[in-house]
Amino acid sequence: MQLRARVVALAQARDADVFAGKDFRHDWVGARTISWRMLFEDIRDTTSRVLEIGSHEGRSAVFWLEFFAGAHITCVDLFSGDWTERFDRNLAGYGARVRKLAGTSIKSLGILREEKAVFDFIYVDGSHRRDDVMIDCLGAWRLLRDGGVMLMDDYTWMPNNPDAERVAPAVDIFLAWHPEAEVIDKSHQVAVRKRPT
Repeated sequence: MQLRARVVALAQARDADVFAGKDFRHDWVGARTISWRMLFEDIRDTTSRVLEIGSHEGRSAVFWLEFFAGAHITCVDLFSGDWTERFDRNLAGYGARVRKLAGTSIKSLGILREEKAVFDFIYVDGSHRRDDVMIDCLGAWRLLRDGGVMLMDDYTWMPNNPDAERVAPAVDIFLAWHPEAEVIDKSHQVAVRKRPT
């Protein structure tokens, strides 16, 4: 148990360095970075194109850019309000490695499809309404390369809400429709690898 505690402490210190000097008001990411590091270590060096749906202040985008050190990220969000300025400040140091697409995810996913964009890793963390999540998952899946990984957030979020206001029903239907989606983790988040069809 002492070894695990030391590993966790080292990882937390490393992540604190990643976020040092940034301007975040919320931390929905910090508790997940250790599991992300373990879960995605096998794709760390081969991931060069990342898509993030739902970027808010940019905390997860900062993590992905640091973890996938050679990657470029496309961040999709409405980008409105004062948190957008924090996003811009937090990601400014990454320059051309960041592409910001402002607007609804359905519009942005359509733009990326028209561009024939392909991604190695996709993080779906936008709306938490069932129908929106389903649209995000279906649209993102078409942009994910064979062998790529898609991570869907907040699977267990608000379990007592009506189905229309939850992520889980959309993810469950998505998985039922896509047997080629190999589940590699299913907890608060669901990670899948796209097997060739």
